[in-house]
Amino acid sequence: MAEASMIGIFNSKVSAFNEAVSAGDVDAVCQLASEMIQISLEQCANPNVSTTLKDTYRKQCLAVTKHLVHYAKRTPVASSNTGGSDEGCADPYYTEKNWFSDDVPNLNFTNIIGVQDVKDAFMVDVVAPLRSEFQAVYHKFRGNQLGTQILLYGPPGTGKTHIVKCLAGALNCKIAVVPTSEVLASVVGVAEKNMRDIFAQAEKLDRCIIFFDEIDSICSDRSSDDSRHTKSILTTMLTCMDGFMKTKKPNQLRIIVAATNLPWKLDAALKRGGRFETQIYVPLPDKEARKKFVEQDLTQVPHALDVTVEYLANKLEGYAGADIRAVMKQISNEPLRREILNIMKTGKECGEMVTLADCDKVISSYINGVNNETLLRFKAYDLGITYEQLLQQIKR
Repeated sequence: MAEASMIGIFNSKVSAFNEAVSAGDVDAVCQLASEMIQISLEQCANPNVSTTLKDTYRKQCLAVTKHLVHYAKRTPVASSNTGGSDEGCADPYYTEKNWFSDDVPNLNFTNIIGVQDVKDAFMVDVVAPLRSEFQAVYHKFRGNQLGTQILLYGPPGTGKTHIVKCLAGALNCKIAVVPTSEVLASVVGVAEKNMRDIFAQAEKLDRCIIFFDEIDSICSDRSSDDSRHTKSILTTMLTCMDGFMKTKKPNQLRIIVAATNLPWKLDAALKRGGRFETQIYVPLPDKEARKKFVEQDLTQVPHALDVTVEYLANKLEGYAGADIRAVMKQISNEPLRREILNIMKTGKECGEMVTLADCDKVISSYINGVNNETLLRFKAYDLGITYEQLLQQIKR
């Protein structure tokens, strides 16, 4: 059964479960809980179910279990219309969370390798109004508007999350890095409450950044089947965003950044004026950036003279920063393995080092997370056409 169909069945059982709890129907509560847990176990064992939905099932299954424990301790559970205490009326699914980090990241733009266009965009849209040397010209064109809402999109592994953390450090802002799976991982109604809590916590801060990672998982096009169980979350988020930007205080800096590898799946309402109207493409690293990635790792390990930064940077064209780091780690593991085996056999090291053969072996077997189809999809998005339309143009 398709993911969307199964999650729809599961959510209908969640609604029935909530009604049974309110009605104090112990038999129905136990029966529905058993069915929900069974579905969760089956879906988590299904290799065709996405990781995001598996996380949702696991968290929902845990929430149901917690509720049963709560229900057992307070039988019958006091509901909102029974005159019970506030403790009995508490939502057992919901756990309050501090979404914002306690400390500002100890990072800045110098910690970002490459992507100069991205750094320039942040400088113009976010940093300029806060720097005395830019304020006059900034106010000339943008008035007193502070804060912005930015969508970062690009291939996986290009460092979008790292870029936002560096922005927070540069601006001395607290940041809430919100994995959307944590927002989703709740029974019906609690995801919306999580979303409202994120913005409520931000309202109390003078400077803050809310960062939604993999936003496509909660903000897909509302006309698609993928959004069947996330429409209300998207609606809540859009409402919170509008109010968040409208209630700015003087000198208060509020920034919302979202990241996605699938911008074409996002609902159009999210990208209209006043929301994520600023969209920034985060590309694969160019050769100079690749050289910096390679150099950082290669200088840490013994390597043959013919294993050069230039050689590896050329071999790793088309790789994202995260993939380059993964490749370099696997390359360093080759001589490490040999040296450990040497010690096991002879009791001493033999001076193993990274060789060209090690590099070629790892790179030839590594599955790059970015392929030509991925890059063509981003090209189509930038052109404002579908992937299929771009393929037709290429064929002509």
